[in-house]
Amino acid sequence: MEMYEKVLHMSPTEMTNISYDCPCGRTHAINIGELLIGRGVRREITRVARPFREGNGKVMIVADCHTWEVLGREVEQMLREDMPEAPVVSYVFPDHHLIPNEKTFGTLLIEASEEPLSLMIAVGSGTINDTTRFISNRLGLPYVIMGTAPSMDGYAGDNVPTVCRGSKVTFYAHYARAVILDTEILATAPQIMVCAGFGDIIGKYIALSDWMLAHKVRGEYYCPHIAALMENAVKKCVDSIDLVAAKDPDAMQSLAEALCLAGMAMGLSSVTRPASGSEHHMTHWFDIHKIKNGQDYPLHGNSVGVCTVVMARFYEMAVADGHVDIVPPKADEVRALLAKLGSPMHPRDLDIDRETFRQCLMEAKDLRPRYAILKYSYEQGFLKEYVDRIVAEFYDN
Repeated sequence: MEMYEKVLHMSPTEMTNISYDCPCGRTHAINIGELLIGRGVRREITRVARPFREGNGKVMIVADCHTWEVLGREVEQMLREDMPEAPVVSYVFPDHHLIPNEKTFGTLLIEASEEPLSLMIAVGSGTINDTTRFISNRLGLPYVIMGTAPSMDGYAGDNVPTVCRGSKVTFYAHYARAVILDTEILATAPQIMVCAGFGDIIGKYIALSDWMLAHKVRGEYYCPHIAALMENAVKKCVDSIDLVAAKDPDAMQSLAEALCLAGMAMGLSSVTRPASGSEHHMTHWFDIHKIKNGQDYPLHGNSVGVCTVVMARFYEMAVADGHVDIVPPKADEVRALLAKLGSPMHPRDLDIDRETFRQCLMEAKDLRPRYAILKYSYEQGFLKEYVDRIVAEFYDN
């Protein structure tokens, strides 16, 4: 069996530090040092950190006021007990709602550059991971992420979405030396964060459809092997949704693995296509709109879940009218999945009014150069018709 065939049967934890030639014509590689997912794996941090602490190398733990209590304090204690002679410092952001913006990045840059460090350990989820990844990369330091919530697919990625210059901007940084996701900890996360992680996963239905559409219409690079990897992960997660809803630690493993595989799939393909499509275009448009109006924006994955419902309906109409032959799950099927978790399902749940929703559907196609169903429908002349129909369906009924 060829390596690319074996990869389809591997768990994400087995896919670190691999490289293989794919029938798509490219060589795929994952550069994460280690991925640990399961009950009790948080205790592995002492082993993971030990090589960086030899010679009294200093480690910095980065957390916020929530994640410090959930796991950060325990991590500090484990490291101190393991190698008492090696210094450990911790920086805990006091913000109850930490935003990945210039202030947050600048604060950590100052704290992390006070004294030479050998390793940074992020304890948290989205913003803590992104901030530590960015600063560690710019300082030339390795970093480890210890996740506290199954809320987003960035643990195993190398990009950093930020609120910068009054908008959403993505920077590229580096992979974590290790990703440690203890399912006992993940199971204690607030339900809204579990909903966000699941929303991010079902968004792959649209992302993969848009990737195939761009391949068919524009001849864009497409890898069936990577698409199959992502599809398998989504299916496994959806199949365990009842246990995910109950926050069963073992079910959290399926969700965490799917989230990590999304990041890995982007790394394998060197593009964001396997995990991001028109549902993300809408999400980022909403975020930018709220930022410009001085409003808080919802958790990324919860916006993605709502926008997946919308774009599933868009595809549903396009298939019925013979415009496309790519068939993701229908909008009602996506709603049913979100309902099991109590997730947001309607733009109103994101505090999006009718006119803002309509404006987003008309403009989101131009937010990124990535080709997707919204751009295709504009080129084919049916965007406005579909937007009018969808706005009426969502807001007049």
